[in-house]
Amino acid sequence: MSSLKLPVFHNGDWVKGKTINDEMIQGFIHSIHPANGTVKITVTQSDNKKIQGNNIETFIHRIHPLTATIDDQEVFLENLIDVALLTKDREWFMEIWDRLDELRKNKQETMPC
Repeated sequence: MSSLKLPVFHNGDWVKGKTINDEMIQGFIHSIHPANGTVKITVTQSDNKKIQGNNIETFIHRIHPLTATIDDQEVFLENLIDVALLTKDREWFMEIWDRLDELRKNKQETMPC
């Protein structure tokens, strides 16, 4: 008997996969139901436009973590900075700025000379 190792997911994790109806989805985890082996996902993209923006439930084994490149993370943080500025949330702005600065420093360290 082989044991199937599934990734550990948390609320808010970005994932991609398929619904129980084999529709391609991408979104973030809204809630996890380990007893059922399912997750509820807020769909941001799908080949079924009707489910975009809705919460759907699918089996955990049908989803995978959505990997983000460093460039994707940088753009995401820059967008969050814009939101923090619009909401005039100085504390949140500083938190995001520190994360962006750390990401950029790590990116420079890993780049070949």
